[in-house]
Amino acid sequence: MEIKELFEDINWKSLIIGGAIFAFLVVLAIDYKLEILLMFSSAGLLYIGYGSKNKIQGGLLGAIGTIPLFLLTIIFNRLGAINGEGLEIWMLIIFLAIGGLCGFIGANISKARKKTMKPKAIGKNKSNKKPPKGLRNRK
Repeated sequence: MEIKELFEDINWKSLIIGGAIFAFLVVLAIDYKLEILLMFSSAGLLYIGYGSKNKIQGGLLGAIGTIPLFLLTIIFNRLGAINGEGLEIWMLIIFLAIGGLCGFIGANISKARKKTMKPKAIGKNKSNKKPPKGLRNRK
């Protein structure tokens, strides 16, 4: 697989909607103290991976999908009193790792679903064969 193939046929709709769902649910949960919503925020990242073409592309796009939340956190100073040297870099690495993992899992789910939905051939031209001796119509 070439690098060029990873960036072909990107599902932009799933990338934008998934990143927005992820960032929106996290911000909503933190602002209104609805921690239960944090469990469902990864659904946006899973959606990004589900819409991707393969597992590697799903992981990369999932990691890219976490960047809106990272930018919201840094620009609007959502960390509060927490500060430290290199904290933003560690936060970016953690966000990218979580996004990559969720995107990879979403792509894996998509592949498994496509595999199970594929019709299976039960045999070669079974319709042309005669039924077994006990099931033939006797006159």
